[in-house]
Amino acid sequence: MKSAAYLLLLLTLTACGSTHKGQEKQLRQDADSFATAYFNWRFEEALQWCTDSSSLWLEYAASQVHDADVELLRSKEEGATHELGTIDYQDDSTAQIAVSVRNFLLMDTIGKAARQVETADYKLPMKFERGQWRVSLKELPREQKTYN
Repeated sequence: MKSAAYLLLLLTLTACGSTHKGQEKQLRQDADSFATAYFNWRFEEALQWCTDSSSLWLEYAASQVHDADVELLRSKEEGATHELGTIDYQDDSTAQIAVSVRNFLLMDTIGKAARQVETADYKLPMKFERGQWRVSLKELPREQKTYN
């Protein structure tokens, strides 16, 4: 009887196990590091937590920074902060992680100075690549709009 209970417990734990690659802890660490760098406009630093193909988007973002933006960044008393939320695994090697960002400058319109945003929600696309979870940009991160 004990072996049947043990087998049932083992099957239950296996059925509830994850079907995605990599470790959630590593995914969260990379998303956290990326968000810290990206939302504080340290685009070159953010590269290390991205897939190789994401570099074009970060280079584009860096090319859009103007003198007025630099002054706004320098005048801020505190940097942007964020909180990671839930992870939505699309399959075994792609996911999205929710990120709530506070007190950051948003690059809004090309040619115009950035604007201060108190809070906004984002989803960072993640991809398991070469044994690591990385942010996988196909566009710059965009605010998640909620519609009622």
